[in-house]
Amino acid sequence: MRDLEGALSTFHRVGFAILPSLVPRAAAGHLRDLVEQRYQDPATRSASPEQDLLRGDVSLMRMFEYDRAFRDMIDYTPVADLVDGILGPDCHMISQNALRIPPGRGITRWHIDDELFFPFLNTLPSMADADRTIPCYTVNVMIALSNIEDEHHGPTQVIPRSHLSGRRPAYTPDLPDTPVSLLARAGDAYLVNSQTWHRGAPNQSDRTRYLLTTAYGRRFVSQRFYPFVNYRMPEDVPAGASGRLTRLLGLHEKGPYG
Repeated sequence: MRDLEGALSTFHRVGFAILPSLVPRAAAGHLRDLVEQRYQDPATRSASPEQDLLRGDVSLMRMFEYDRAFRDMIDYTPVADLVDGILGPDCHMISQNALRIPPGRGITRWHIDDELFFPFLNTLPSMADADRTIPCYTVNVMIALSNIEDEHHGPTQVIPRSHLSGRRPAYTPDLPDTPVSLLARAGDAYLVNSQTWHRGAPNQSDRTRYLLTTAYGRRFVSQRFYPFVNYRMPEDVPAGASGRLTRLLGLHEKGPYG
């Protein structure tokens, strides 16, 4: 039995939370094989920029379009329960991408995943107050699809409580705390507040690092599917979906503004 309340408390307090053994290892391996299959597909490799299937040769975009196994991960329990607890019961998925980081590569720049929502925080006293929390508008759920058990494997690194700093990291940042490496085995997951400073350490091993990343936002946060206004979700993606998955895909009931 998972301590979801404890995970929620940790997430709000330090800006991230770890969920070990979220996905069975065999299922994580299947997803990893699908990521590699899509990467090697000639249609992916030759896609035009307008199709937006591959960015920087490491990020595979909109995995829910490729295989239903990825679509179903959007509503995976208990992580979807945690997301609803963080963002509210009317949230939705705003992106789902896969990272394929070969040896020698890495998304090594410290960054946040969205706009800086609370720039005024750095003007307030008592930033080290352990009881301080802020609203969360977007959260990224990262699922390791390969073992990332050592610093050399290029783990995700985070700065605890940096979501409370009220600033974004510079290219060479003055880190407000010591980085924490989120070492993982295939199937482990971690939730990261979009305002938490993080990066992917350089992969200095001899094997490729695989990660599935699904981002969720509150209802007022737009889904991020290029080309945005003109994006149309393929009809086979929502086909057969019901209940919460339908809403997480963005098929909301009528509400304020429309």
